Amino acid sequence: MSSEVTPIAYDSDKEALVAADGYTADDVNVYVKNIKSVSVDGKDYNATGRGRVTIINADGTINTAAKPFADAKDGQEFKIKVISEGYDNNYEFTYKANTQYKYVYAGLTWAEYWANEAVYAAGDDSKSEAVDKRGESDKGAFDTVTRATANHGLHRGSFQCIPTIYDADGNSYKVAGWKSASELLLTDGSTVAFDSKAKTVNGKTFDHYEVTGLKYVPVKVAAADYEDFCEKYVVVENGGTLTGGFSELNLSSYTEKASVTVGTNGLKTATKNTDGTFSFSASKNGPGSGISGQSLKALSADEAGLTVKEAKGSYGEFLRVDLTGNYGDLGSNMQAVTWTYYGDDSTYTTPLRTFGTKFAADNWMHKSMGIQLGLTDSKRCQLPEGTDGTGYWTITIRALGYENATYKFKATDENIVKGDDAVQDTSKLEAAIKEAEGLSADDYTEDSWKSMQLELAEAKEELANPHTQSTVNEATEHLNAAIKALVKAQNEQATYVLMNIPYAKFYKAEVKNDVDVDVFTSATLNKTRTASLSGGSYHVNADGSQIDGITFPVKVDKNVDLSKYKQVTDTDSVDITVTIKGQTSTTTYTGKDALFQNEDYAYYNLTEVPSYYKEVSVDKDGNLKFGKTVGNVTTLEGLSAELSTETKYGDYQLDIDGLRDKLTEHGATKINGVVINTKEGSSYGLRHLENIWKMKELAWSTGFTESVHGCPTSSAHYKAMMGQTITSVTCYTDKGMYNIPLADIYVPVKFTHDLEVANAAVTAGKTEVTVTGLPKDYAAKYKVDGLDGVSVQKGVLTFSNAKKGKYTLTISDKNGKYADITTEFELYAEAMPAVYDADKKALVKAEGASDEEFADYIKNITSVNVNGTDYKATGRGATVIINEDGTLKTDAAPFAEGDTFEITVSATGYLPQSFTYTTKVAPAPAEVNTATLEATIAKAEGLKEADYTADSWKAMQTSLTSAKAALEAKESQDAVDAAAASLQASIDALKAATPAESEDVDTAALEKVIATAKGLNKNDYTAATWTTMQAALTNAEKALEAKESQTSVDEAAKTLQAAIDGLKKASATSTTTDDKKNNNNSSNKNNNNSNTNNNKNNTTNSSTNKNSTTSPKTGDPVSVMGLLGAAISSVGLGGLGLKLRKRSRKQK
Repeated sequence: MSSEVTPIAYDSDKEALVAADGYTADDVNVYVKNIKSVSVDGKDYNATGRGRVTIINADGTINTAAKPFADAKDGQEFKIKVISEGYDNNYEFTYKANTQYKYVYAGLTWAEYWANEAVYAAGDDSKSEAVDKRGESDKGAFDTVTRATANHGLHRGSFQCIPTIYDADGNSYKVAGWKSASELLLTDGSTVAFDSKAKTVNGKTFDHYEVTGLKYVPVKVAAADYEDFCEKYVVVENGGTLTGGFSELNLSSYTEKASVTVGTNGLKTATKNTDGTFSFSASKNGPGSGISGQSLKALSADEAGLTVKEAKGSYGEFLRVDLTGNYGDLGSNMQAVTWTYYGDDSTYTTPLRTFGTKFAADNWMHKSMGIQLGLTDSKRCQLPEGTDGTGYWTITIRALGYENATYKFKATDENIVKGDDAVQDTSKLEAAIKEAEGLSADDYTEDSWKSMQLELAEAKEELANPHTQSTVNEATEHLNAAIKALVKAQNEQATYVLMNIPYAKFYKAEVKNDVDVDVFTSATLNKTRTASLSGGSYHVNADGSQIDGITFPVKVDKNVDLSKYKQVTDTDSVDITVTIKGQTSTTTYTGKDALFQNEDYAYYNLTEVPSYYKEVSVDKDGNLKFGKTVGNVTTLEGLSAELSTETKYGDYQLDIDGLRDKLTEHGATKINGVVINTKEGSSYGLRHLENIWKMKELAWSTGFTESVHGCPTSSAHYKAMMGQTITSVTCYTDKGMYNIPLADIYVPVKFTHDLEVANAAVTAGKTEVTVTGLPKDYAAKYKVDGLDGVSVQKGVLTFSNAKKGKYTLTISDKNGKYADITTEFELYAEAMPAVYDADKKALVKAEGASDEEFADYIKNITSVNVNGTDYKATGRGATVIINEDGTLKTDAAPFAEGDTFEITVSATGYLPQSFTYTTKVAPAPAEVNTATLEATIAKAEGLKEADYTADSWKAMQTSLTSAKAALEAKESQDAVDAAAASLQASIDALKAATPAESEDVDTAALEKVIATAKGLNKNDYTAATWTTMQAALTNAEKALEAKESQTSVDEAAKTLQAAIDGLKKASATSTTTDDKKNNNNSSNKNNNNSNTNNNKNNTTNSSTNKNSTTSPKTGDPVSVMGLLGAAISSVGLGGLGLKLRKRSRKQK
């Protein structure tokens, strides 16, 4: 399953794979993640599995320290070919070794770091004797930060900075990190004891600590200068360990491997000066993380929870921005923060001034209260003259392993600290201290108690020497938060319970997925409350509107306070009434079974230790946190699975053959949860009903099926599965965990599209296809089962050997990357074998149709529409409207009300036909006396045109036509009488023609033809043609005698001449035989045409297709209307081709 596109390109300057035009960093990450092997100068190196050699780092940069480049000379070129799974085209490029430089991490002072970053006071390391509102010496430029307190988050300086602790005897301790709250890890690998309460380090009195700069700055150093560089700076080479920090609540310590390249983000170039010192360039942005096995991370302002704080100055700042959202990891890796001031320029185009900052003096992060970024009125931060700090700002955070995070905001007057902030009231701080001192360490967990004690010590220091009202308020806020976060200690003996765990909490430790598993929302309300259908789950709402999670055995950590949650005992019960398939029943669930309808985290105490369970503890905020399931996992070998992309239960369905039987053999009666695992390392948790059905079917949606059986689907958690390969499934049951290894099953990618095929006549051989939305790299292949010679060209599907019926067009991707798309269409018979007989209230056999054809039509009826409402004719929920014999089921529900019904019948392989069924009784026709009208018509027909003027004759003829129509219709007596009166008036209005107006009629031609006819011998011609000619001769003689008009005379001459021309000789026998043969052929041909036309006639009427003895032959008079009818019959309804479109389900 692969793609022809290549989303990456090689950037030789950054020595990295970067996004090709039109692609993103995410596309690069996916490509790099799927690299199977890399060839260097023709030698292949596996990128995964045992013996792998990493040529391309996780961030896309070249691992210049890899084995193939170990002895590379400067400028040496290497031909590299990258093979990434899922991509057809291997990517080739040339890497040119650059051994003139070494890439490492180095520790720099604040002044060295900011010297070339274009900030105010860049390179200035001078101090200031002035102190801020907290009494701290933070008003210098980029000098060393000094602190005299042992309490104020001392360990936080070790995350990314270079902290050194000094004791009263002058001994120094260079801190690399913290092994625990009471043990320092030094840069030389040794450890020393630290007691913040006693204020001692290594048993000696703590004096102060300093933060001199940043410890992990990526640096490019000339190889020739590298030895000197290492003598002056603490260096971590590639493959070396990066470590720092101390884990507490939102902040986490870290240990990573260095991997600095020319493309590492934030890289500085070190240049050796003539005096032997080094200077450093501005940081350069790049795609690399600088950490082995890790791509660059990112965090938006919304995710970070950016807030511009009201003016307080509690840390000595005059402007402050806090990040209180998902800030923990960013805070643990935060190195440098740049502020850029734009004044009133809302376009952020022209900066007025840019400021650099220092950790502890300006930047800070708290274990639970966010990242706190401030600007201090100092040598490193002086606003431009005439400005006060209000207006538009950006802050840019540079953090280890992160893209530069730049956030925009506007500061108003309310955000700028001005004037005096003298201490007014310390009563709230005093109350918080008193509350904290009244608590007992024995009642709380060790970690939460130590955190509170640190905040208590800081609060006492502030109370003893209050700096400002803001600092007093800040200390109060922090202490109260620490008290609230205290966790109750539990009995040391382990407790095991059955607990209701929300889906998101249950799967958090079981799956590798950035999106939580959502609850299942139900529209049916009954299945959610039926244990046989959703066993292993629980629901909170009594109405069954959703399934909230999983009931599972849990081992309870001693720090968990179960008193906060509902306990279910053997005396508890709940009655649940449901209606399934029309049957209503009530079930009583007692004891642990009562968890089925109960609260989140409701629990039932177990008396025995379960063989499998999850461990529950509390997180930094006091919330329950569930670990990965503990217990043996049984492997079920030999099971096979099939993945469907067309299913009524979602977008994908995975059927594992024999799964339920296998689980039942092991005693399992219900599935609590299911995890689908993929080769790419991702996994996905499934939920009851929507994803798990009766221990045998697994289905999920990825955004294209929006609801199933009226229940909305949840797809966000599963979208990333498209394009991945399923390798196994893990089932969590009431008897333990079971892993089902599977042969690789690729999950083809779905996409939004529109596909439709026009219905067509079975004999047409072609039909129209419309498809939109195919991805650019989709290589379409078309197939229709049951049709031969299928081809699609320019929107036309051609086929051969077709039979009427329903067909499915399948479009597949030749590359296998994308899911098939399908739609149905019909090829219909052109003859309608059934017509509606209103008298019989039934569909009856059409004239010319066989019994078998009629029966086939009735059998294939799929739906009947009555007055705009469709009713299924077969299957579940069908409504019988047409019986098997074709009669209407007149007592069917759709006919219960009303008396007239417009009905359309749809049958597979036939065009729809419509008719009207009515229960109205037609009124008896009224008697109409037509005698007067008939007499008037006879009178008019007895008149001669030559006797009257042309205009008056024309007017009378019009009235005569209308009168004849009224006589035939007999609509009413009034209509007949009016027609008679109108005609009589036209007769009365006739004007006699004057002699001058009489027409001179030329009869010469007629007389000549008559003479010719009379000169012929009867015995020379066939009887039929002679009789025809004699009839024409008689009419001609009458016309000659009447001389009514030139027109009538000319018509008589023309008709007689045609009859003479049509005479056939009666003498030769062979001629007669040929005539019969030609006549038969003509008759057969006409009859064939008639049959074809009747087959194409899709109305409810049919015409008889038999040879008629009265069919006109050569020489017979043929009426104009007869010829017109024949013409219409020859055209048939083929020119009225009806195309019906059926649209495939759209994937949205």
